[in-house]
Amino acid sequence: MLKPLLRKTYHKLFGKYTLSFLLSRQIEDEWTILDVGCGRISSLTGVEKGAYRVGLDIYEPYILKVRGLSTHHAYVLGDGRVLPFKSKSFDCAVATEILEHLDIHDGLRMIKEIERVVKRKILMTTPNGFLPTYAGPDDNPEETHVCGYSVDRLKDLGFRVWGFHGSRTLWMIKDGQAVVRFGSTRILSDLFISITELFVYHVPSLAFQLFFMKDLGNTGGKS
Repeated sequence: MLKPLLRKTYHKLFGKYTLSFLLSRQIEDEWTILDVGCGRISSLTGVEKGAYRVGLDIYEPYILKVRGLSTHHAYVLGDGRVLPFKSKSFDCAVATEILEHLDIHDGLRMIKEIERVVKRKILMTTPNGFLPTYAGPDDNPEETHVCGYSVDRLKDLGFRVWGFHGSRTLWMIKDGQAVVRFGSTRILSDLFISITELFVYHVPSLAFQLFFMKDLGNTGGKS
């Protein structure tokens, strides 16, 4: 009885700061969604909203992997900087942890392309500042980080910004990857992250990652 109760309490206190909840809060049930850079593990996993979802990625092995998750209705091999869709084809676009893999010019180009194909809302994430990580275990050259964004920079681009994934002081780079600095176990690490999420959500400049949104039309969702 104790473990289910603790799990329920933990979810009630901290669940609303998870990425799946942040996305679900902004997406409407009947919307069409473009998942730009859907990757090998889509950020839409755990998000039940959206009537029709299209996953797009530039790296074909990721497309093949994400197909098995059944998180999308269709998959497209393509480049977020030159989207193969007509203008205003989707209600919403999601692009999580993509901007940092592009230089400033290409990042702005991708944002413009997303704005072109979306009618209502853009939802994105990126690390808070430059995070010098390298290609991951799949040996995808596109995984290397080449750029960083601040809260002020994203606001200048017309986005509203919140923080998530805990305080940036909890994280460090080890062997080219971001790892939690404190906590001898996964449970302790998650607890430290969750506690600081209560604060950094409202003070994104102190967060490890940034969740940002742009309204393009008459939208639902909450801030």
